[in-house]
Amino acid sequence: MTRYASASARSDGLLLLCRGRDANSVPLASAYGLAKHREGRREWAIAPGVSPSPRYQHAAVFVNARLHVSGGALGGGRMVEDSSSVAVLDTAAGVWCDTKSVVTSPRTGRYSADAAGGDAAVELTRRCRHAAAAVGDLIFIYGGLRGGKI
Repeated sequence: MTRYASASARSDGLLLLCRGRDANSVPLASAYGLAKHREGRREWAIAPGVSPSPRYQHAAVFVNARLHVSGGALGGGRMVEDSSSVAVLDTAAGVWCDTKSVVTSPRTGRYSADAAGGDAAVELTRRCRHAAAAVGDLIFIYGGLRGGKI
């Protein structure tokens, strides 16, 4: 049984489920895709690789072929670390992307390699129990609990 998972659908109908925590409250890092085959049959398959950080109570949203997973909890009142608060799965290439150069700008709300804001920008995605939505290439994150402790 999985709790506190997230799911997001790509524009072509691929559904990606990012695992939450198991029955023993252990955060999980795996993701599964529900794809539709040409003949109409649907099938679950594990997503390639392993997410950079296990988490639950996170949010996930697609922008084009990239799934952006933000925030989340680790258990014991701890949040996902700043350096891994955003994980990005490029479903076209089948790899989890290096997000060390990707931050969230507090001024524009965009993921950007050149966004100003440093630690304050990354802190915006370090939260749990929040909502995320994509409009075009913009990701909006709203609500949730923020800070180093839940």
